Amino acid sequence: MKIVFVVNNKNNRLKKVLPGLKKFFKEKRLGQVEFLSTERRKHAIGLAMEATERGCNYLVAVGGDGTLHEVINGVMQSNKAASDYPLIGLLPHGSANDFARTAHISQSVEELYNLIQTKSAQGIDLGKIILPNTREVRYFINIAGIGLGAEVAKNIAQTSSMLGPGFNYFSHIIKGFLKYHKKEVRCTSGSWQWKGKLLQMAVANGRYFGNAICVAPDASLSDGAFQLAIFGNLSVWDYLKNLGNLKKGVTIDHPQVSYYNTHEVRIDSKDACGIEADGEYVGLAPATLSLLPEAIRFLMPLDIQ
Repeated sequence: MKIVFVVNNKNNRLKKVLPGLKKFFKEKRLGQVEFLSTERRKHAIGLAMEATERGCNYLVAVGGDGTLHEVINGVMQSNKAASDYPLIGLLPHGSANDFARTAHISQSVEELYNLIQTKSAQGIDLGKIILPNTREVRYFINIAGIGLGAEVAKNIAQTSSMLGPGFNYFSHIIKGFLKYHKKEVRCTSGSWQWKGKLLQMAVANGRYFGNAICVAPDASLSDGAFQLAIFGNLSVWDYLKNLGNLKKGVTIDHPQVSYYNTHEVRIDSKDACGIEADGEYVGLAPATLSLLPEAIRFLMPLDIQ
């Protein structure tokens, strides 16, 4: 058995976690265990790709949604057939850990060990983004955001806050409302089309984004469909008024809020409308987002959907 951990140790943030993690798995004698630490942005993509191509049984991201996003992209960009992918795992030590909320994954090393020992894994869906203008392909495991969320993701990556990720995200949201110019967007998907001024759209495989905002309460990781939550020409007051319900996972009853289920959506805009995936800025529309059913197997409790 071979287990590879891809660790986001930015600014030595895991200096209190890593020694115990290494000691724990060394004492368990599970076979070959390797720890790879990132040194720069997007480094986890290359590390995960190399680990997949060299061969391993388990590939575990240690970090947050961004680290997991890069690990997923490394696996999907590898030259291995899907049947030869390692089982993917997560030890959530990021600033938001939104995917972990949907998958019910904790920071417990013992729970991760038990998932490995029992081979408790599910086939889960992934999203695929194609940007025709740059010919870039990106995969996501949680949520892709179009509009304000992409602007927030880009700005957060360039700043830091001493007051924690929740306040940091919320403050950027409010700044975004005050400065962001809503884009004219057209969304096309099979039997329906939406067109108008867009504040934010979430193309959701998981339920949470933005540090515990349950934007897509009916999304499932393995149902073969996205839940789309479209927030059109909303005001800052509309957002603040509904923030409590969003945190609780209540669908918003408002004429400028729409929900759809789909397995593919095309996004077009004449404006410079940004796209993010799992909290990482991707690029600008146009784009096609499609669902890949049960594309990977993920270490998680078997009773979670």
